[in-house]
Amino acid sequence: MAVDVGVFLPMLQADGEGQAAEFAAAARRAEELGFESVWASGHLTGRAPMLDATVTLATAAAVTTRIRVGHGVLTLPVHQVASLAQQLASLQYLSQGRLLLGVDTGGSAWAQWRGGLVDTPAWAAAGVPYEERDERTDRALEQLRGLLVGYPTRVGDTELSLRPRVGWPPFLIGGEPAADLRRAVRHGGWFPNLASPAYLARMIPRLRALAAESRDTAPGVSVAVPATLDATGTGERRAGPVDAVAHRYGIDAERAAATLVEGTPERAAEKLVEFARAGADRIVLSFSDADWRTQYELAARAMESARAVLPARRTATAGSQTSCGGWARVTLDVERETGTYAFTNPLGDDALPADLAEALEEGVREGLAGQDRVVRVHRAWVHEVDAHPGVFRAAGRKAVTEALAALAAERAEAAGR
Repeated sequence: MAVDVGVFLPMLQADGEGQAAEFAAAARRAEELGFESVWASGHLTGRAPMLDATVTLATAAAVTTRIRVGHGVLTLPVHQVASLAQQLASLQYLSQGRLLLGVDTGGSAWAQWRGGLVDTPAWAAAGVPYEERDERTDRALEQLRGLLVGYPTRVGDTELSLRPRVGWPPFLIGGEPAADLRRAVRHGGWFPNLASPAYLARMIPRLRALAAESRDTAPGVSVAVPATLDATGTGERRAGPVDAVAHRYGIDAERAAATLVEGTPERAAEKLVEFARAGADRIVLSFSDADWRTQYELAARAMESARAVLPARRTATAGSQTSCGGWARVTLDVERETGTYAFTNPLGDDALPADLAEALEEGVREGLAGQDRVVRVHRAWVHEVDAHPGVFRAAGRKAVTEALAALAAERAEAAGR
């Protein structure tokens, strides 16, 4: 599937009485239904009762084995970085590497997400001036990069090393201003919310341009959007959910309609496909309906319908990352239908030089073994010191071979139903 789909865990209703067991149940059900990830918000206070996101995600991780657990998102400047690093490292360790770390400065649309407030008392309680949010975010991100993997890292006047060492979780940077986009490039992931497919299509070229300027790989793109699904709807857009989203987030009806995933599972699947084709790698759905069980079931149906038309996506690594022999990692989208061959590289020569692209296409043709399919380069990691054509050829062959095997397995499963 060329896009991952995650869901937010339920929101507390009223005073939260009787809901404690629902978070573990929701995480288990999300895993059973095949979602890639479950998410929790990180507000201190807001329009609804708030649970600590890290504790909530630890609960989800404890009752599951595969599904990833994501912060959506942490307001990084209001946290004491050493304590936060230990909490995140513990969650990454105990979940066996399933953490996704969404963060922002507190100055983006995330501040109002899922019951949050722009004028939150968290800043005053933490003793952090709001106007210092960018500087503090940048410093904390760099410190977390070292602390989480056990590197000696300067925190205040002290050099600190944490144990046990854990792998870096993906860093997903919220926000839309230029400074946030640069952070996303630096740390490898962008995570806007309330963004439409058209908005992503406009912004992703900007991300790629910033990445080319700094000679970085273009970041992955996740997006969080509100969703309201209906099993018996007509498939036509309804004014009620759109108006509710517009009111809840203070946006106009046009933006709300462009962002919202709503209607029947079939209609919702069409929206998921739009997001994927606009460039989203991950879509995270947030439901305001207290009946999360029904919403999860309908969203899973939408996900399966979207999967049936989206390309197969595979990431493959070739070579050695620890020797001078060179290495390459590529992500390719392989169309499901045969009949036409095309190899497209929308990344451009700055991100993937022509000689490496040519070698990658050679590997793609070898992997296709005579099949005519459209193959698109979604992402490529190029390290100038050791990148050479041979490893890109091998990575292309491996990615296509695995994609074709996955498509064959899907066909066989469908035939056996």
